[in-house]
Amino acid sequence: MRTTVDLPPAVHHRVRELAASRHQSMSRVIADLTMTGLAGLQVEVEYTRDPQSGLPVLSLGRAVGDAEVADALDDE
Repeated sequence: MRTTVDLPPAVHHRVRELAASRHQSMSRVIADLTMTGLAGLQVEVEYTRDPQSGLPVLSLGRAVGDAEVADALDDE
């Protein structure tokens, strides 16, 4: 699933450096870091790749709806 994430400049810079040092895409690095962080929360997460786009997909056990996304954005 393709999504847009706003990262603070320092985080973006660090992820870009890490991706370059690992010879991986930023998407892959962010997905790996997200999986590591979620594992610490003991939430069941499934990591796959979209067969059509090849992009990483993280499944957290339920779908997130438009209203939840809008609420989260309003909280910022």
